[in-house]
Amino acid sequence: MLQLQQLEVSYEESIVIRDVSLQVKKGDVVCLMGRNGVGKTTIIKAIMGILQNVKGQIIYQGEEITNKPANYRARKGFGFVPQGRDIFPQLTVYENIILGMEASKNKKQSIDEEIYQYFPVLKEMKDRRGGDLSGGQQQQLAIARALVSKPSLLLLDEPTEGIQPNIVEDIQHVIKEIKQKQSETSILLVEQSFDFAKSVADYFYIVDKGRVVYEGSELIEEQVGQLLSV
Repeated sequence: MLQLQQLEVSYEESIVIRDVSLQVKKGDVVCLMGRNGVGKTTIIKAIMGILQNVKGQIIYQGEEITNKPANYRARKGFGFVPQGRDIFPQLTVYENIILGMEASKNKKQSIDEEIYQYFPVLKEMKDRRGGDLSGGQQQQLAIARALVSKPSLLLLDEPTEGIQPNIVEDIQHVIKEIKQKQSETSILLVEQSFDFAKSVADYFYIVDKGRVVYEGSELIEEQVGQLLSV
């Protein structure tokens, strides 16, 4: 589904990401972990096309997209939930979700009931402004907005950060359900919580100082603690 080959990302003359290679297989949930400030969000933004100062290769479904803009990637099947959610506070819940249709090849103006099954509170609050929702509800809204276009690759940047435990459980359940129902949908997840990552992911990469320092299908808490404390 997705391959990064020797990815390098810089801000002006400062290299932030060095020689990062990773892959996300079709239907898998892959977790990117690491301390704050080590480059996880930079990798996600480079994959999404928000950052353009990139070397190496980004390959999506066999096509090199390294220099393609973000809107091209969205129309190719990328869904993105940024850190901090970035919902539109003055628009209603319904309007926020409908905006996610802009990335869909089939721009219908109705929301699949499945989206509301994932997050029932959004149907109850569909006429409320996004800015009136709690932080956890806004996170649910951001995920719903990304899912409504039926992406083949979903990028989730810190979806549980600052979220109350019951909504974290809801997000966990949705990721597991996507794995079960939509075997062709892949997820790349940036996450700090060991327990959350362990419960949903098939494969793990740990980043430190802009490099991958560990990868594997097993995640051992003591080992992760050592890697994240250096």
